[in-house]
Amino acid sequence: MSETLEAIRFEHRPENVPAELKQGERWVLCDEEKVPLIALRSGACYAASSTDPDTWRDYETAYEAWRKNEWSFCGIGRVIVAEEDYVGVDLDDVLDPETGEISPWATRILDRLKSYAEISPSGRGVKIWTKASKAEITRSYKKPSLEIYSKSRYFTVTGNVLGRKRKISERGDELAHILGEEFPRVDRDRRPYDGPKKVLDLENYLERANVEIFTEMSDGTAERKYAVLCPWADEHTKNPYGGTLAGQYADGATFFYCYHSHCAGRAWRAFKAYCDAVIYGTRVRRLSGRLR
Repeated sequence: MSETLEAIRFEHRPENVPAELKQGERWVLCDEEKVPLIALRSGACYAASSTDPDTWRDYETAYEAWRKNEWSFCGIGRVIVAEEDYVGVDLDDVLDPETGEISPWATRILDRLKSYAEISPSGRGVKIWTKASKAEITRSYKKPSLEIYSKSRYFTVTGNVLGRKRKISERGDELAHILGEEFPRVDRDRRPYDGPKKVLDLENYLERANVEIFTEMSDGTAERKYAVLCPWADEHTKNPYGGTLAGQYADGATFFYCYHSHCAGRAWRAFKAYCDAVIYGTRVRRLSGRLR
């Protein structure tokens, strides 16, 4: 007897999503790996970007596309942009889905922020939406179990409210205190960096390494950025073609990022090692024919 595979669907309760978050074109969808996708009512899957407004849609479009295309889209997400005061706080692996018990450390953060909070799709994390002046939150902050963003990121939105539903509150001062405690300043080498001694010709490098480029993307922070086929795409469980970026900043520094969970921790160093092996003939390209 053949088995029927069910699509993974992230919970979404529209009635609980704060009305202010539904305003404007800030919404994307995602697959089960949380790769952001453009909300298209047709169900076609194209990669979205948290830095490209052309890939965002209004809430109603996103909700209807998610509701009517269960095999294409798993969840709904809202982009955090620099032009707004929203700050997203992501507490990872702090909630026991069976007992509902929250770790004491996460409970203290929730009590201090007193803002809208919901349970993440995994059932083990908590996402808090709050507000602060961008002068107080100047960049992204990341460490195990805690991430704080004021721009260039999207949060999956479930509407699965944690405890009593709160409004999205201004908490700039408290966020500043939390950042000081959780991300203390350290002394750094302040000598000016004038870029790499030799700037890589990225497009030529990708071509020599047989990396397939899908499209060149606009980006306000990078000199050039390409959507590429991930070298490890045969490890992806869904949508192997989307969510992988390689690029270069104006000073010549390079970067690589893949949204798929199987590629967590793979940055430019791993990507370069793969490309160098292909260029210099020490590795046979691993991508299977089904991805061609």
